[in-house]
Amino acid sequence: METDKNTNSALRQALESRCQGSLSSNFTFRMMEQVHVEALRRRKRKAIAGSVLLITTSLLLIALAVYVLAFRMNIRWSDFMPQVNTSESFSMIGFYGYIAVLVLVLLGLDHLLRAAKRKKEF
Repeated sequence: METDKNTNSALRQALESRCQGSLSSNFTFRMMEQVHVEALRRRKRKAIAGSVLLITTSLLLIALAVYVLAFRMNIRWSDFMPQVNTSESFSMIGFYGYIAVLVLVLLGLDHLLRAAKRKKEF
């Protein structure tokens, strides 16, 4: 019981000794502006994390598909592409990889440009 009285008296003393000055006239505006900036920062962080997760997952799925098709399945590629020599198929995989990376880069640029356009509109 005595500790409760000590705690209450300590709280009462702290509240009485605090500064009695008033807040500035635009305190609420500045505080709400900071809250808005922090909310915007969190929204951007979530969007970036989602984009990174989506890109990483897509690349892993593409790599898994290439691995399964190229090394795990016993497919004779000459049955499907008779004009292509199978010894040259590794150079074609490199070419297809280049095209896939190019598509991903172009999609990323498209996303960035559309986001910049939306930002200018608002």
